[in-house]
Amino acid sequence: MSEQTRRVTLHQSLVRPLLIAGGERDAVFALWFLCIAAPILFSLWLVPVSLLVGGVGQSFLRSLAKKDPQSLGVIRRHWGQQPFYPAAATAYAPVKYKAPKEQTQSVASGGVLSLLAKILGKKG
Repeated sequence: MSEQTRRVTLHQSLVRPLLIAGGERDAVFALWFLCIAAPILFSLWLVPVSLLVGGVGQSFLRSLAKKDPQSLGVIRRHWGQQPFYPAAATAYAPVKYKAPKEQTQSVASGGVLSLLAKILGKKG
């Protein structure tokens, strides 16, 4: 029984990249959102300009996705990296974490109790 091979089906929806009209999904949505929003927000004379920009941008996104369907995701991750990672830690490294301030009293318990103490005339 342990000698039998096991077959696993790979559905196309799990393997195929997310493309819309031949371009990456996020980039196509962003491009056409801007091309539709520009004439609405600014002026209707931008309709032919936005259609031209949308068509050229769509063809660029299609050609980019033909070469690599995940190219914009790779570029986005690349831009998030630092240009140089030193081999050792330095004292001039930027501090990205700030510790939260300690609260002496919580709003629910301490604030209400001090308010009641002031009303009743007791020192709190």
